[in-house]
Amino acid sequence: MKKVNVLMALLIIGYILGVWNFLILPKYFMAFGLKGLLLSLLPVAVAMFLIYSEAESTKRTRYLIYELFFKVARTPAFIFTLMMFLIIMLGLTSYLSAWGLIYVFGLDTSYVALLAILTVLLSILLLLLAKGRVLEFISGLSVLMILFTLISAFLIRSRALSVVTSEQAKYYMDQAVSSITSFSQPLSFEGVIMLLASVIVAFGLGAGVYYVIGSFAPEGLDFKKVLLGVFFLQLVLSMAAAYTMAYSLGPAFQAFEKSVHNPNITPEKSLKMYSQFQALQRYSSNSTTPIQESVRVFYLIPEILRNNISGAGTLIDLLVLSLYFAGLTTIIVLMEMGSQMLSEVMQLGRKSSLSIVAIITIVLAGAMGISSIRTMFLLVPFGVGSLVAALEAYPLVSSELTASRGLVLGSMALLIVVGLGTLYMAFTNPTESAKLGAIIGLVLFVPLLMNGVLLKGRR
Repeated sequence: MKKVNVLMALLIIGYILGVWNFLILPKYFMAFGLKGLLLSLLPVAVAMFLIYSEAESTKRTRYLIYELFFKVARTPAFIFTLMMFLIIMLGLTSYLSAWGLIYVFGLDTSYVALLAILTVLLSILLLLLAKGRVLEFISGLSVLMILFTLISAFLIRSRALSVVTSEQAKYYMDQAVSSITSFSQPLSFEGVIMLLASVIVAFGLGAGVYYVIGSFAPEGLDFKKVLLGVFFLQLVLSMAAAYTMAYSLGPAFQAFEKSVHNPNITPEKSLKMYSQFQALQRYSSNSTTPIQESVRVFYLIPEILRNNISGAGTLIDLLVLSLYFAGLTTIIVLMEMGSQMLSEVMQLGRKSSLSIVAIITIVLAGAMGISSIRTMFLLVPFGVGSLVAALEAYPLVSSELTASRGLVLGSMALLIVVGLGTLYMAFTNPTESAKLGAIIGLVLFVPLLMNGVLLKGRR
């Protein structure tokens, strides 16, 4: 039982610690400094409370998720909203995880969609063939991800301090590093709203996963201790990613500076190096940098390291594999949970439900290869993710599931306020992709209109 408890704890860690810890959260720790860290504690507290309540509700009652939404909350339609959100998160995570692999295999970005599809196929094979060993596999990947992240952050810091000799490059690097622990960084309304929304998305709320995990969690599993460990690791890994970004600024500017005086480097390549530095600098100092631009910045680091650090191959592999393992553990969990939810709703066998989830994910991951489609879907979780999380928490209002009804309602109110704020920002954004992303997100709530019909059908 002790082994099962440890493996279950690592399963939850593997799900929660995903690609957003590398791609999005570091931006706010750099742009807002310690203020950002303190602000993030509010949505973290809400997320921890809801995760614990959701998992404990199904652990205690032994309801399956669809039974809980139908018998207790009387809202079977909510399952379809959660399922669609889960599928979108699967497609995004598959694509963004696979993006890092192009640096491992030396490919160009046109292969990312193919690698994403192969990642989905790898996940389905593991779930179908490994069976009882999947939990141990996820646990092993979680441990590797944590180790690779910490080692790569330490090595990037060490190498950057040793190779950066330009005074101007040192200035930019030191400025970014000191901003992480500064309490004088300015706040912005839009940045704060996106910080709150990003933390909710990073904790994996809105996909119904915690209800499903609770339904098969062992009696001896202490969710409070697990979540305390998750909070600590979430903070450490996000800060490690932030320092990775900060220490990459020095090599980025120095590479550009050297290219200007190198006759063997074309002006076009020199300009590209400068644009990479600028993108990294905007990421570290501007909290309102668009999500789609922020996501791309992390993938510039391998090229920046290669341009200015000799023998950076191993370092790059450690960095991108930590991102890939973070994504892969999340993908496997999402696929398994999505399969369980679908099998309950449609009364399908495990293989059939897994196959359906995999096929839809493959189609979506392949479509992510088209830039405009990727941008639209990327903006969905950050546009309506908080609203979906509030919807997910609705069954907890029932006294049958929790005694803390006031805290549940307060948490839902905060999620709704944040969700309405992100929707407002999306619809007032001048770009069409932001508006389309918000519209796609609102489409996820259409099944709610059929709740009455589903209830009558069940009767």
